[in-house]
Amino acid sequence: MARSPVANPSRTARHYRANPASRAKHNRDNNSGGKHAHTKSYKKAHSKARRKLGIMGKGGKDVVKRNGRLTGRESLKINRGRGGAQRK
Repeated sequence: MARSPVANPSRTARHYRANPASRAKHNRDNNSGGKHAHTKSYKKAHSKARRKLGIMGKGGKDVVKRNGRLTGRESLKINRGRGGAQRK
C-alpha cells in the first residue's frame, strides 16, 4: 500500500506531483541502475583485471579501458574526470 501524501511537501515533491512525466523519468532512471547485463559484465571484467594486477580490494589506482581493452592503471581523478561516453 502506498504511503499517504504529506500535508506540506517539499519543493521536489511538489514538482513531481505537478509533472507526471518528470516523475516517470525520475523513477525510470533510479530503479534500473546496476541491473543491466552490460553493467554486470563491465564490473566483472574490471574486477578480473584488478585481481590479476593484485590491487583488488586495496584501493589505489583504477584499471583503465582504452580502445576496447583494459590497459593498466591510472589515477582515479584522471580516469573518472575523463567522463567516458558522457563527455563525447
